[in-house]
Amino acid sequence: QDKVNGITTPSVEVERLKESLLRLPISLGMALKTREQCQRIAKRLDGKEHCFVLGKGFGEAIAYEGAMKIKEMSYLHAEGYSGGALKHGPFALIDNDTGPFGATPIIMLVLDDQHAHHMRTACEEVKARGADLIIITDKPELARDLDDDPIVIPSNGVMTALVALMPLQLLAYELSVLRGNNPDQPRNLAKVHR
Repeated sequence: QDKVNGITTPSVEVERLKESLLRLPISLGMALKTREQCQRIAKRLDGKEHCFVLGKGFGEAIAYEGAMKIKEMSYLHAEGYSGGALKHGPFALIDNDTGPFGATPIIMLVLDDQHAHHMRTACEEVKARGADLIIITDKPELARDLDDDPIVIPSNGVMTALVALMPLQLLAYELSVLRGNNPDQPRNLAKVHR
Protein backbone atom coordinates (compact mmCIF):
# COMPACT_ATOMS: atom_id res chain seq x y z
CA GLN A 1 0.00 0.00 0.00
CA ASP A 2 2.84 2.37 0.85
CA LYS A 3 4.46 1.92 -2.57
CA VAL A 4 1.14 2.61 -4.29
CA ASN A 5 0.92 5.88 -2.36
CA GLY A 6 4.51 6.81 -3.25
CA ILE A 7 5.92 6.18 0.22
CA THR A 8 9.31 4.50 -0.01
CA THR A 9 10.25 4.44 3.67
CA PRO A 10 8.63 1.56 5.54
CA SER A 11 6.15 2.58 8.21
CA VAL A 12 6.73 1.89 11.90
CA GLU A 13 4.03 -0.80 11.79
CA VAL A 14 5.77 -2.58 8.92
CA GLU A 15 9.08 -2.51 10.78
CA ARG A 16 7.46 -3.89 13.95
CA LEU A 17 5.81 -6.67 11.96
CA LYS A 18 9.12 -7.58 10.32
CA GLU A 19 10.84 -7.68 13.70
CA SER A 20 8.09 -9.90 15.13
CA LEU A 21 8.33 -12.26 12.17
CA LEU A 22 12.10 -12.52 12.56
CA ARG A 23 11.69 -13.33 16.28
CA LEU A 24 8.91 -15.87 15.68
CA PRO A 25 11.13 -19.01 15.49
CA ILE A 26 12.86 -18.10 18.76
CA SER A 27 9.55 -17.24 20.42
CA LEU A 28 8.00 -20.55 19.37
CA GLY A 29 11.07 -22.39 20.61
CA MET A 30 10.72 -20.67 23.97
CA ALA A 31 6.99 -21.54 24.07
CA LEU A 32 7.92 -25.22 23.59
CA LYS A 33 9.39 -25.07 27.09
CA THR A 34 5.82 -25.08 28.45
CA ARG A 35 5.46 -28.76 27.57
CA GLU A 36 5.78 -30.16 31.11
CA GLN A 37 3.22 -27.65 32.34
CA CYS A 38 0.92 -28.63 29.46
CA GLN A 39 1.28 -32.29 30.49
CA ARG A 40 0.07 -31.42 34.00
CA ILE A 41 -2.84 -29.39 32.63
CA ALA A 42 -3.78 -32.20 30.22
CA LYS A 43 -4.35 -34.41 33.29
CA ARG A 44 -6.81 -31.81 34.57
CA LEU A 45 -8.65 -31.89 31.23
CA ASP A 46 -8.86 -35.67 31.08
CA GLY A 47 -12.31 -36.90 32.07
CA LYS A 48 -14.01 -33.58 31.35
CA GLU A 49 -17.10 -33.33 29.17
CA HIS A 50 -16.09 -30.15 27.36
CA CYS A 51 -13.86 -27.11 27.57
CA PHE A 52 -13.80 -23.61 26.17
CA VAL A 53 -10.96 -21.54 24.75
CA LEU A 54 -11.46 -17.77 24.72
CA GLY A 55 -9.44 -14.96 23.18
CA LYS A 56 -9.99 -11.48 21.88
CA GLY A 57 -8.38 -9.50 19.07
CA PHE A 58 -5.67 -11.60 17.43
CA GLY A 59 -6.23 -14.12 20.22
CA GLU A 60 -9.75 -14.90 19.03
CA ALA A 61 -8.61 -16.75 15.91
CA ILE A 62 -6.02 -18.58 18.01
CA ALA A 63 -8.79 -19.62 20.43
CA TYR A 64 -10.77 -21.11 17.53
CA GLU A 65 -7.72 -22.95 16.20
CA GLY A 66 -6.66 -24.20 19.63
CA ALA A 67 -10.14 -25.53 20.37
CA MET A 68 -10.20 -27.30 17.03
CA LYS A 69 -6.84 -28.97 17.74
CA ILE A 70 -8.03 -30.13 21.15
CA LYS A 71 -11.21 -31.51 19.59
CA GLU A 72 -9.46 -33.21 16.65
CA MET A 73 -6.63 -34.82 18.59
CA SER A 74 -8.07 -35.69 21.99
CA TYR A 75 -11.80 -35.99 21.17
CA LEU A 76 -12.67 -33.66 24.03
CA HIS A 77 -15.53 -31.38 23.03
CA ALA A 78 -13.85 -27.97 22.85
CA GLU A 79 -15.23 -24.69 21.56
CA GLY A 80 -13.42 -21.47 20.77
CA TYR A 81 -15.14 -18.19 21.50
CA SER A 82 -14.46 -14.50 21.45
CA GLY A 83 -13.80 -13.17 24.92
CA GLY A 84 -16.68 -10.78 24.26
CA ALA A 85 -19.14 -13.62 23.56
CA LEU A 86 -18.74 -15.23 26.95
CA LYS A 87 -22.29 -14.45 28.07
CA HIS A 88 -23.79 -15.76 24.83
CA GLY A 89 -23.15 -19.46 25.35
CA PRO A 90 -20.32 -20.69 27.55
CA PHE A 91 -21.81 -19.20 30.74
CA ALA A 92 -24.76 -21.59 30.53
CA LEU A 93 -22.44 -24.61 30.45
CA ILE A 94 -20.03 -23.68 33.25
CA ASP A 95 -20.06 -26.15 36.11
CA ASN A 96 -18.21 -25.82 39.39
CA ASP A 97 -16.59 -28.66 41.34
CA THR A 98 -20.00 -30.19 42.10
CA GLY A 99 -20.88 -30.66 38.42
CA PRO A 100 -21.09 -34.21 37.00
CA PHE A 101 -17.64 -33.83 35.40
CA GLY A 102 -16.22 -31.41 37.96
CA ALA A 103 -15.36 -27.80 37.18
CA THR A 104 -15.54 -26.84 33.52
CA PRO A 105 -12.08 -26.05 32.14
CA ILE A 106 -11.86 -22.66 30.45
CA ILE A 107 -8.63 -21.68 28.74
CA MET A 108 -8.24 -17.91 28.44
CA LEU A 109 -5.71 -16.09 26.26
CA VAL A 110 -4.92 -12.99 28.29
CA LEU A 111 -2.33 -11.14 26.25
CA ASP A 112 -0.68 -7.83 27.02
CA ASP A 113 -2.61 -5.88 24.39
CA GLN A 114 -5.60 -3.53 24.17
CA HIS A 115 -7.92 -6.39 25.17
CA ALA A 116 -6.09 -7.38 28.37
CA HIS A 117 -8.50 -5.60 30.73
CA HIS A 118 -11.57 -7.13 29.06
CA MET A 119 -10.06 -10.63 29.11
CA ARG A 120 -9.03 -10.28 32.73
CA THR A 121 -12.60 -9.26 33.61
CA ALA A 122 -13.89 -12.32 31.73
CA CYS A 123 -11.47 -14.48 33.76
CA GLU A 124 -12.84 -13.04 36.99
CA GLU A 125 -16.39 -13.83 35.85
CA VAL A 126 -15.73 -17.48 34.98
CA LYS A 127 -13.65 -18.04 38.09
CA ALA A 128 -16.52 -16.63 40.21
CA ARG A 129 -18.76 -19.30 38.64
CA GLY A 130 -16.40 -22.08 39.67
CA ALA A 131 -14.72 -22.84 36.34
CA ASP A 132 -11.27 -24.45 36.22
CA LEU A 133 -9.44 -21.41 34.84
CA ILE A 134 -6.32 -21.93 32.73
CA ILE A 135 -4.59 -18.75 31.58
CA ILE A 136 -2.10 -18.40 28.74
CA THR A 137 -0.36 -15.04 28.92
CA ASP A 138 2.77 -13.15 27.99
CA LYS A 139 2.58 -11.06 31.18
CA PRO A 140 2.22 -13.06 34.43
CA GLU A 141 0.80 -10.04 36.29
CA LEU A 142 -2.34 -10.35 34.15
CA ALA A 143 -3.05 -13.72 35.80
CA ARG A 144 -2.45 -12.53 39.37
CA ASP A 145 -5.11 -13.76 41.82
CA LEU A 146 -6.77 -15.76 39.00
CA ASP A 147 -4.39 -18.59 38.09
CA ASP A 148 -1.51 -19.56 40.38
CA ASP A 149 0.33 -21.31 37.56
CA PRO A 150 -0.41 -19.55 34.26
CA ILE A 151 1.20 -20.74 31.05
CA VAL A 152 3.65 -17.94 30.29
CA ILE A 153 4.74 -17.40 26.71
CA PRO A 154 7.23 -14.86 25.38
CA SER A 155 5.91 -11.54 24.19
CA ASN A 156 6.46 -10.97 20.48
CA GLY A 157 4.56 -7.86 19.42
CA VAL A 158 1.72 -8.49 17.00
CA MET A 159 2.78 -12.15 16.74
CA THR A 160 2.27 -12.89 20.45
CA ALA A 161 -1.15 -14.44 19.82
CA LEU A 162 0.40 -16.81 17.28
CA VAL A 163 2.94 -17.89 19.91
CA ALA A 164 0.00 -18.72 22.22
CA LEU A 165 -0.99 -21.45 19.76
CA MET A 166 2.05 -23.52 20.78
CA PRO A 167 0.83 -24.38 24.31
CA LEU A 168 -2.66 -25.04 22.94
CA GLN A 169 -1.19 -27.54 20.48
CA LEU A 170 0.90 -29.07 23.25
CA LEU A 171 -2.22 -29.43 25.42
CA ALA A 172 -4.04 -31.13 22.55
CA TYR A 173 -1.09 -33.45 21.94
CA GLU A 174 -0.55 -34.35 25.60
CA LEU A 175 -4.27 -34.97 26.19
CA SER A 176 -4.41 -37.13 23.08
CA VAL A 177 -1.50 -39.27 24.28
CA LEU A 178 -2.96 -39.45 27.80
CA ARG A 179 -6.21 -40.79 26.33
CA GLY A 180 -4.40 -43.37 24.21
CA ASN A 181 -5.13 -41.65 20.89
CA ASN A 182 -2.66 -41.42 18.04
CA PRO A 183 -2.23 -37.64 17.57
CA ASP A 184 -0.82 -38.19 14.08
CA GLN A 185 -3.92 -40.03 12.88
CA PRO A 186 -7.07 -38.41 14.25
CA ARG A 187 -10.14 -40.51 13.52
CA ASN A 188 -12.53 -39.49 10.75
CA LEU A 189 -10.21 -36.78 9.44
CA ALA A 190 -8.79 -36.96 5.95
CA LYS A 191 -5.27 -35.58 5.85
CA VAL A 192 -3.87 -34.50 2.51
CA HIS A 193 -0.60 -36.23 1.64
CA ARG A 194 1.42 -35.57 -1.47
